[in-house]
Amino acid sequence: MKRHHHLLLGLAIACGGSGGQLEPRFVAVHNTMSAMGLAQTGPISEGSLPEGGEVRLDVRLEPGRCTTFLALGSSSVRDLDIRVVGEGDREIGRDVTHDRQAAAQVCPDRAGDYQVIVTMREGRGSYLVSSWSGAPVVMHGGVARAGEVGPGTCDDPIPLPLGRPVTGDTTGARNVTQGPCAQGNAPERVYRLEVEQRAQVSLQLQSAYDGALYILRACGQIGTMIACNDDHGDTSHSRIDATLEPGTYFVVVDGYGEASGAYELLATATPLRSVAEVCADAPALVAGRAQNGSTEGQADYFQATCAGGAAAPDQVFRLDVPQRARLRVRQSSDHDGALYVRSTCDDATTEIACNDDFIDTRRSLVTAVVDPGRYFVYADGYSGPGQPIGQGTFSLTAELASPAGGSATGDSCGAAAPIPTGTFTIDTFEASDATRGSCGGAGAPDVIYALDVRARSRLDATVRGAEFEGAMYVQRTCGDASSEVACTAIASSDPRLASSTLTTMLAPGRYSLVFDGARPDTFGSAEVEVRLTDLAALERVCQRAPLLQPGRTVNGNTTNGTDDFQASCAGGAASNDVVYRLRVPRRSVVRVDLSSDYDGALHLRRDCTDPATEIACNDDHEDNRHSRIETTLDAGTYYVVVDGFRTGSVGAYSLQVQLSNP
Repeated sequence: MKRHHHLLLGLAIACGGSGGQLEPRFVAVHNTMSAMGLAQTGPISEGSLPEGGEVRLDVRLEPGRCTTFLALGSSSVRDLDIRVVGEGDREIGRDVTHDRQAAAQVCPDRAGDYQVIVTMREGRGSYLVSSWSGAPVVMHGGVARAGEVGPGTCDDPIPLPLGRPVTGDTTGARNVTQGPCAQGNAPERVYRLEVEQRAQVSLQLQSAYDGALYILRACGQIGTMIACNDDHGDTSHSRIDATLEPGTYFVVVDGYGEASGAYELLATATPLRSVAEVCADAPALVAGRAQNGSTEGQADYFQATCAGGAAAPDQVFRLDVPQRARLRVRQSSDHDGALYVRSTCDDATTEIACNDDFIDTRRSLVTAVVDPGRYFVYADGYSGPGQPIGQGTFSLTAELASPAGGSATGDSCGAAAPIPTGTFTIDTFEASDATRGSCGGAGAPDVIYALDVRARSRLDATVRGAEFEGAMYVQRTCGDASSEVACTAIASSDPRLASSTLTTMLAPGRYSLVFDGARPDTFGSAEVEVRLTDLAALERVCQRAPLLQPGRTVNGNTTNGTDDFQASCAGGAASNDVVYRLRVPRRSVVRVDLSSDYDGALHLRRDCTDPATEIACNDDHEDNRHSRIETTLDAGTYYVVVDGFRTGSVGAYSLQVQLSNP
């Protein structure tokens, strides 16, 4: 059944709908409908209902014919409702207004017996129901016109007043544009909104279908979209709150998928306060204390150099810094947030730092060294072209520390911290400068960890999600740059894309593992994983590796094994593993297939003990229960490792190798 919902409230009002006598009102309606080319069908039904009462009228409907059911209530009726249902009470049309008259139009695609349900929502008294057939009816400025696709297009947008709800229907309208929040082929109506002064504009849509709402600067050009909303609370409501400069805008009432029907749209505008007033009222942000809030529905008073200009709803806070200090501000949000700091609230040129995304779009981070004074911290959001405006809840925390440091864990050579097991967090925010490496660290805060090596080992130290750029290095004697064993840079420009790893061979002894900044103003936290691999023990594992026979299936289980090998895929493949030797007699195409009852992984090396010789790695082939490596290898001995995704992925597996001519 294809649904058609049309509001005829404006027609009823235009024909004297405010009166209490039903007969004169019906005569006016009859004359207007007849003039539009519609014909009354079926008998007129009359009666009286108490509040909450309903009556069901049986009707017969035919396909290819649109029928409009119109109900009029007496003056003691406040809200009359009308619905049309089919078999099993499946609704095919309804009225969505709140008044003493109601209308529903349906265009069934098959013949059948239906019911018209009239309900007295509020008030009590008499009612009259009539039915009309003919071309579909749409609304144009409160006047019904028969058979026209009509206004509500980019060529002929409907003027949208402020402060007064308008009703309409998307059924039978064109499908020209699509909002990114509600993809599909639903028809839409376009309204023109004139904004005379900078204001916070609220658009609220209530629909009898799964509606959607968006606003454009240029009609039909999605790249000029300011905001888009599909569901606000439920599928029958959509809402947009946006700060608009003076000008002309286009509001589009759309639907999700192919949904269409009747709706009510309300636009309101609140003139904005001056930026000076907002700055004067900025609440205090207390260092070390989380500040929670929401930018949803707020105005856009401030912009920034990052986050697409940060032309999104925002909140500003004042932060007092009593003396020169390191400053770190972290923000987490339920939306694509942005964070920035200024020294003067209403002067964008005093911006000290701005960050859109740190690690992901839900986190932002700002660090700096600042002089004493008052600063302003802004919780804002991303506002890229054609993208949803970032707004919602946030949590903001500012921290201050002495520029000289001196109170961090592992702050000096004499107070080097023991290395924890597993992944741990380091933080140089409160650290002093104790040493430096050949690849960085001069004058920057650093933290030092003691590393005891009992046997010839390989060190793998990995830093992820660093809040700072800098260096990590190993020294035999802490503080003595000439005793450095290895040094590598720590990157923080895009921690989502890369981690930093230092790998080196160490003889037995005590070493210092240092995490350092690039400059005095680079500091922060990071996740670190340190692994020492006993090379002698690993060599024994490699020497015992079983030999794979091409074409023969090998079954095994990693549950009771150990984690001896890691890889570049499968989240590091830090699960229990089993290694096999593979002899390739001549240059060949090698295919290795793994089937497992867990999330398995497969990697291939030239040198069993050296991860730098990894040739290939595969986590999932078609699904996470299969892995495959296929590559061309020269004659020689290689090592195949059966592993698992990240940690704890263990179980039974089957392994098979095939060789073929290249």
